Amino acid sequence: MVRYSKRKPGIVMIKNKKLVCPVCDNDQFIETKAQMNTAAASFFDLDWANKEARCFVCSDCTYVYWFRS
Repeated sequence: MVRYSKRKPGIVMIKNKKLVCPVCDNDQFIETKAQMNTAAASFFDLDWANKEARCFVCSDCTYVYWFRS
């Protein structure tokens, strides 16, 4: 599940490179976090134990980049 932040869109740098949307070429993203669920944890109702990912959502077309935290 992706939780959207109320922060304003901005430019994101990853390893000294500007993140650009591969769909619409936009360079403005909203940062958010998402749970990286696994089948085993979900089966035992332990989703809270899964790791989170940093996500960057394109402010134009809503394409989502996922980065493991």
